[in-house]
Amino acid sequence: MNLSKEPVMLFACFDEMFQGATGCRPYPYQSHLAQRASWPDLLEAPTGAGKTEAIVLAWLWRRRFAESQTRQQTPRRLVYCLPMRVLVEQTEARVRRWMDNLKLAEEIGVHVLMGGETDNDWDLYPEREAVLIGTQDMLLSRALNRGYALGRAHWPLPYGLLNNDCLWVFDEVQLMGSGLATSAQLAAFREKFGVWGQSPTLWVSATLRPEWLATVDFRPKVASLDLHGLMHDEWQDATSDLARRLNACKALSKARNMADDPKKLAEEIHSAHQNGQLTLVVVNTVKKAAALYEALRAATRPTPRKGKKTAEQPPSEPAPDLLLLHSRFRPPERKAKLQQLLEMEKSGGIVIATQVVEAGVDISARTLFTELSPWASFVQRVGRCNRKGEFEQAEVFWVDVDTGKKGGAAPYTPEELEAARKELKALSEVGPRALHDYLAELPEKRLTALYPYAAEHVIRRRTVEELFDTTPDLTGADIDISLYIRENDEHDVQVFWRDWEGDTPNRPEPQPEPGRDELCPTPLNKETRDWLSKNGWRWDFLEDRWTRAERITPGQIYLLHASVGGYSAEKGFDISLAAPVTPLGSVGQKPEGNESDPWSTERKIWQTIAAHTNQVVEEMDAIVQALGNLLTAEEMRQLRHAARWHDWGKAYYVFQNALTATAQPDFDLPDALHCWGKSARRSAPYEHPHFRHELASALAMLAQGHPDLAWYLVAAHHGKVRVSIRSLPGEKPAPDGKRFARGVWEGDRMPPVKLGGGVTAPEVTFSLAPMELGLSEDGRPSWAERVLQLLENYGPFRLAYLEALLCAADRRASAKAHPEVS
Repeated sequence: MNLSKEPVMLFACFDEMFQGATGCRPYPYQSHLAQRASWPDLLEAPTGAGKTEAIVLAWLWRRRFAESQTRQQTPRRLVYCLPMRVLVEQTEARVRRWMDNLKLAEEIGVHVLMGGETDNDWDLYPEREAVLIGTQDMLLSRALNRGYALGRAHWPLPYGLLNNDCLWVFDEVQLMGSGLATSAQLAAFREKFGVWGQSPTLWVSATLRPEWLATVDFRPKVASLDLHGLMHDEWQDATSDLARRLNACKALSKARNMADDPKKLAEEIHSAHQNGQLTLVVVNTVKKAAALYEALRAATRPTPRKGKKTAEQPPSEPAPDLLLLHSRFRPPERKAKLQQLLEMEKSGGIVIATQVVEAGVDISARTLFTELSPWASFVQRVGRCNRKGEFEQAEVFWVDVDTGKKGGAAPYTPEELEAARKELKALSEVGPRALHDYLAELPEKRLTALYPYAAEHVIRRRTVEELFDTTPDLTGADIDISLYIRENDEHDVQVFWRDWEGDTPNRPEPQPEPGRDELCPTPLNKETRDWLSKNGWRWDFLEDRWTRAERITPGQIYLLHASVGGYSAEKGFDISLAAPVTPLGSVGQKPEGNESDPWSTERKIWQTIAAHTNQVVEEMDAIVQALGNLLTAEEMRQLRHAARWHDWGKAYYVFQNALTATAQPDFDLPDALHCWGKSARRSAPYEHPHFRHELASALAMLAQGHPDLAWYLVAAHHGKVRVSIRSLPGEKPAPDGKRFARGVWEGDRMPPVKLGGGVTAPEVTFSLAPMELGLSEDGRPSWAERVLQLLENYGPFRLAYLEALLCAADRRASAKAHPEVS
């Protein structure tokens, strides 16, 4: 969208747009958020007060319909980060509905980043407005250039886009753990390193404490953070719809039993449950939830009456519907359970859940049982009871925990549970206003005890700078970012099940990469690690095949044979389940490896380098023009230059021979100055293993004196060549002891070739002197030194963004390749 032009004003004011999207008029604090002079840093509002509507629609108004200066200052991407997967799909559905209602669905993309997104092309259109929704695992890992559930070569693309021209929203920050400190550090680094456009951050919660953000690099900002919340009048007004929610009654009492005795607690829950109403039970671990679910099944099972049935005997009451809900389900089963949950809100039943319902799940139960939890979590759980104020009286029972027993407080600490227990004993009413008034009178010392936060691991500047380089370690090791995403005991991997014959998933072809529906989140406790190391397979980027998963790494994807079990649609992931798992099918391509070149082969047509290059330049022109004044004229010039020269290295005989070894083109090349750039079929293996054509392009440009930024963007646009050059295991050495790296041999010649647009690249002889550290014999800086200077000039975020633009132009051109020759 070109913001220099005035938008078509479909709405006279924000309130009219909000009502068009939601069918309701906004609350005053929602309207004020959209029309403030500047965007705030913090948003605090009670559960059920419509924070998601406030944020998404305020961003949309400010980006699309506000006055010109506000639109210019509003980022084109809204990144909505949530702590749990179960919240993502519900948020996605709501945002899509609002965009549909406003007739903006075709103009503003709504995308989920959850892994397995093989058809998600948001990052190929950096000039478009978009709402990106994901968990902190998926979004923070991408912002750190180590995207969970992404192939290594794809890491830099979202890394560049998510750190520039984005509004980051972290919702329910009280549940983020280590990720909260990372969010603050990233905000500080974006300011220090520099970004293209605006990239502000908004932290959101019903229980927000600014001091949580006082990390080493963000601490100077904390005192001046701008807080937005409900107006004073909104708390006092007793007539509005919001007031009904704020004044909802929720009587609090202590349950008689604990989850350690699931049978007795199940009987107590069954006794408190009212037919036709929803009873929600929230416990702290999946193990407890599963045990309580089984106990409730037994407790609610109708007991056959003994003796002869008479007319005087009352009919037995039907058993209430039961539902087990936690985070360890594949998306189709999870979606079905969430739909069942919404239906049970109307028809009644008992839901046994873990923390997955703490935030964002818009349900309202008449009766709530919640295991003792930290105060911030308790407030969120209570927000699922009498949420809309529709019950005259609702009941909340808190279930105590034996914090003195080893592991009894898990996954929390005994201290934070003791602080919450102390306050719960003093309360008999926990509606939003009652809690607000109670906390307002609480001494600061007790408030601090209720809201403790100390990040155990805080990412530092040096680590962020090191994460810019994605070159694979020859030992298979990498910088572990999991400590900066979640706490040690909350790490996940994702697994999927397939069925294949034989003892390997690589014959006759490697199993395709998983789709989103196949992936099941899995906890990384010791038992699961051991089970996965025996049964799992991981994709090896360097070897381009599935290998045994001997080392289990947080955030990664592992393949399992269906016969090993470990899952059921009713109970989710559970390694004790021995029955074979039903695979959900596979439709994708094999995962990308170091030598793979999926954008050059199997493109259904033959295309010359010149024809493809012309398309890439066209796409690049479209991107930079749509970005308006986001970039300077010099960066636009360098991007266009890089687009013209990016595939020069495909003229190297290693590439040409591989492309034509297995099939012949449909038409002849027009002259000797043209070379093939894409083939209609899979190419043969390269005669130089690990060959990368983009390195050949960059080395040729470097030898010819092209600008450093241009040749670096060319080298990096496939995500496989970046800060340094080195040979890889299994490479074929160059003859006579000459240098070699990534299939390029020193002394080899590359012929002249037409690059389209009237440009003909000259013949060039490769020199790999730049791969050596220090100055070359003629006093020229090394490759690494030149790249480090670019990082100094641009910073990692801005440099990665420029990479992303060239990558997007290239892939868009490849996706719609046509055979014309220029």
